[in-house]
Amino acid sequence: MLEYFNSKLITYIDGRHTKAEVLKILVDLIGKNSDILKDEKHFYESIMAREELGSTGIGQGIAIPHTRSEQLDKIVVAVGLLENRINFNAPDGEDAKLIVLVGAPKGKNREYLSLVSDLTRTFRDKKFRESIICASNYQELLGSLAELK
Repeated sequence: MLEYFNSKLITYIDGRHTKAEVLKILVDLIGKNSDILKDEKHFYESIMAREELGSTGIGQGIAIPHTRSEQLDKIVVAVGLLENRINFNAPDGEDAKLIVLVGAPKGKNREYLSLVSDLTRTFRDKKFRESIICASNYQELLGSLAELK
């Protein structure tokens, strides 16, 4: 799973933001720091449309917004650790502090679903989850994510 993570697509997000703003920050990060994304606007709209379908908050401070999009050449993961939590309508009612955005091209369904499932399972590990959520800056976040298996 670690092969999907790129340090240029990981960020610490200061200040207060809405869900839409955080997702835009992550999409912009992908657009700026990779050549994977063909059209930022359409990809962002796809992410927002998926959010309208149902909650991507998995609980315990984690959200995994995800979508399949023709705007991508391959699977991409962008990570944002928030200074201030935001509501992602998680089943446990806890606001999200860590946002892991996953995008995949239309033809990569099995790999995409497997990655989202693996991420969800990984974040059930309390020690790992708390080491990430307790990070207070970019370097600490990178160090915690390096523990991914």
